[in-house]
Amino acid sequence: MRGQLAGLLEHEHAPLAVAQRASGVAGDTPLFTSFLNYRHNTVQDEDDGRDVVLDGVRLLFSRERSNYPLAVSVDDDGDEISLAVDAVTPVDPQAVGLLVRTAAQRLVDALEQGLAGGPDVPLSAVGVLDGAERRRVVSEWNDTAVDVPALSLPDLFEAQVARTPDAVAVVADGVEVSYAELDARANRLARLLIGRGVGPESVVAVVMERGVDMVVALLAVLKAGGAYLPIDPEYPADRIAFTLADAQAQSVLTGTELLSRLSGIEGVAHVPRVVVDDPAVAGWLTALDSTAPRVAERVLLPEHPAYVIYTSGSTGRPKGVVVEHRALVNFLAAMQGRFALDADDRLVAVTTIGFDIAGLELYLPLLAGARVVLAGRDTVRDPRALRELLLSAGATVVQATPSLWHAVVAGAGGADGVLSGIRVLVGGEALPGDLARTLAAEAPSVTNLYGPTETTIWSTARTVAEVRGGFSSIGGPIANTQVYVLDAGLHPVPVGVAGELYIAGAGLARGYLGRPGLSAERFVADPFGAGGRMYRTGDVARWNAEGDLEFVGRADDQVKVRGFRIELGEVEAVLAAHPRVVRAVAMVREDVAGDKRLVAYAVPVGDEGGDGALPGALSGFAAERLPGYMVPAAVVVLDGLPLMPNGKVDRRAL
Repeated sequence: MRGQLAGLLEHEHAPLAVAQRASGVAGDTPLFTSFLNYRHNTVQDEDDGRDVVLDGVRLLFSRERSNYPLAVSVDDDGDEISLAVDAVTPVDPQAVGLLVRTAAQRLVDALEQGLAGGPDVPLSAVGVLDGAERRRVVSEWNDTAVDVPALSLPDLFEAQVARTPDAVAVVADGVEVSYAELDARANRLARLLIGRGVGPESVVAVVMERGVDMVVALLAVLKAGGAYLPIDPEYPADRIAFTLADAQAQSVLTGTELLSRLSGIEGVAHVPRVVVDDPAVAGWLTALDSTAPRVAERVLLPEHPAYVIYTSGSTGRPKGVVVEHRALVNFLAAMQGRFALDADDRLVAVTTIGFDIAGLELYLPLLAGARVVLAGRDTVRDPRALRELLLSAGATVVQATPSLWHAVVAGAGGADGVLSGIRVLVGGEALPGDLARTLAAEAPSVTNLYGPTETTIWSTARTVAEVRGGFSSIGGPIANTQVYVLDAGLHPVPVGVAGELYIAGAGLARGYLGRPGLSAERFVADPFGAGGRMYRTGDVARWNAEGDLEFVGRADDQVKVRGFRIELGEVEAVLAAHPRVVRAVAMVREDVAGDKRLVAYAVPVGDEGGDGALPGALSGFAAERLPGYMVPAAVVVLDGLPLMPNGKVDRRAL
């Protein structure tokens, strides 16, 4: 594109307005975002050394101005170099000047080293951060060390049971179970599993409907020393079959209501099943000891896996992430340090166990003496029913994805003040600015959380106070976690510059189950730690001046249509800014082979989409703000966006 523009300007002598239109860059944005002017000033006045402008004229003062957002001017006077930076807010001209000065000094050092016979330094390896700035982004903003007990999750849960045996631990479908009863039931099932060979490094699948039995099953696998494999019963049959086979599940814990479904899935029949509510199994369990397995019966160490959870792969093949007890315990300790749950708290759990964030909803309350209220699947899908549950349960903490929070606050009747006593936790998708403002206005506190499955649920957190622009900050690292924003050469980038986000520290998963090559590709050596690893997230972020991370998008979230690269997030942000739109999603469809088209789906405010004019209005709205190739070929108005069991937008359904 730059070459085309240069040719247009040089050979056709066209005005910049023509170049602007040809570039596809919107008219209200600059055609060029930065400008570097390097000037050799070799002719000087003999008396005072000032530049000679014209014969008989001496320059006393001058200042140059331009309409470039960032302009850097370098004056080379032969024996000295001066630097001037002009920048438009929020760019800090002094910071830019420091970066240029540091880069120039590092470049001179590299040249001197090469001329002196030393090794050649690639230009990409020339750093732009001085020592203080590098320490700030690498060390100071990652100073998160705290003490965490070297225990397993069952150890911590059993300690809480001893403190509050009679308190209500779990509520589901109107049934209340105390800490002591929950522990006893899990202990009996754990002993049954131990008797069937379950122990450290073995994998036990849990395919159950949401209820008390599901929580018992998860705790039982952990108490037996195994790693549970959570599978949502609504997953497609081929996904369930693949997951069980790939994980080499030793057995499956399930319920009678799911037997027929599991029996109909090819390849599942050979995996031993324990139907926890079967009368025969119930009889076996009653005869077993209800106390926790002893060391002689179960050897469980912090480095043993707690769960294996499957995530979608870029190649279409799901991959199992192995998370150890020490990573899970560190995460829960970090969350308790931030939210300080106690016996008065009631957390309404809305997330399927097939999504790793369910781990916070189930275990954080159970390690703090609080109460878990399990929302049924149908309740989660009905915003009105979910609001009623939040009120009737006296919810004090709720975690959900932005898509689910949208449904809660934008459905019929709105939030109805239901969030007035709830601490809101939101994550799993980028948090739009409008939703952040709405939640912050309704709830006493809102925390935006970020983290990939490979780093144990959440890795960064930020209380939402001020929302700037169309997104909010994802904050800084949680306890014993480090986050780095790096360039392609794994060098830290300056504050305000986007780079790929890497995560290191206690939350890192062991890797991908049975896929050492992929593990080595994504879990790489940490050049800033002592022999540790860091996870390459594939997300793009930047530091702001306050030391918080701002999520920019995915490194691979670009699509190409007719040769143009398009950031879907940019299209979605423009459409969502329309006053008649609540939410928008963009994607590329190829309904006819070889004919890729950009299509947008929009959810209107109330009944704003009923007149049929909204699609055209949105197309025009986008055309005024986006280059032509980024304007959707079609806009589809929906009453709501389809969601996956984990609460994220189901793009495949669209």
